[in-house]
Amino acid sequence: MKSTLLEPTYIFDNEYQLNQTINLTDNYEQIPNDITENNQDFSGRIGHYWYKKKLDDNLEPWEIIRLIKQTRIEIAEYAESTIIGSDHKYDKIKAELGMNIIIPKGKIEQLRFEVSFKENSSDEAIIAVDGLPSDLFDEKYLVKGKVNVAVDKLLKFIPVNLNVSNLLPAEIELEPWEFNLGRMRNVKIDFSGGLTSQPAWFFQGNGIKNDVRVALTIKKPKNLDKITADVRAAWVYKPGLFSSQKVGSDVKNILIYEK
Repeated sequence: MKSTLLEPTYIFDNEYQLNQTINLTDNYEQIPNDITENNQDFSGRIGHYWYKKKLDDNLEPWEIIRLIKQTRIEIAEYAESTIIGSDHKYDKIKAELGMNIIIPKGKIEQLRFEVSFKENSSDEAIIAVDGLPSDLFDEKYLVKGKVNVAVDKLLKFIPVNLNVSNLLPAEIELEPWEFNLGRMRNVKIDFSGGLTSQPAWFFQGNGIKNDVRVALTIKKPKNLDKITADVRAAWVYKPGLFSSQKVGSDVKNILIYEK
């Protein structure tokens, strides 16, 4: 599956306000590979190892760029989408989006991922009714990296851990599928909630890495044959002993559904 790179292009301050725009390619060949006394003054020492200590206000632009360059977040160019119901006016869709997070050095401490459905010719908005993963799912369903879910009549996700088709109330549309959440451990997850055209997830913890999956149940006007969405990410990257940096990506457009 083809993917789109969400690369860091902005640096934020502590209030997530735009602080600097960076270019990861211009003059990159001239950036030193190592920090040495010849190319960087240092402001302190750590113990008897004489390791250079960096202060928040003492990072050179090339240092920030090199450290941030270590991370890559890629999202599939299109979602895996299926119609799960229809009536005379609306189609109901489940859509799964995949991300790959590559961190050669350091770690991502926080990640915010936002989806914004593009405006269309219809008079009605495209709505994300529910999303997964969310803080409403018990941790026991997340630790193994996968969860069986069903969708009810309100297009809400319901965790299913065994064959309970005879136990669920009649108004439930039981359509379980195994949803792979990726290799997340010890991660706090917050979802913005449904009934919005701009759903967002917030991940925080030590296990944000490798592949991460998110899913949506979507309600769209029946006469709409194509859905696209703008996606972007912001994350807090800690390259090691250096101070964390808050960075954000440009907006990329991906295909959610096409008839």
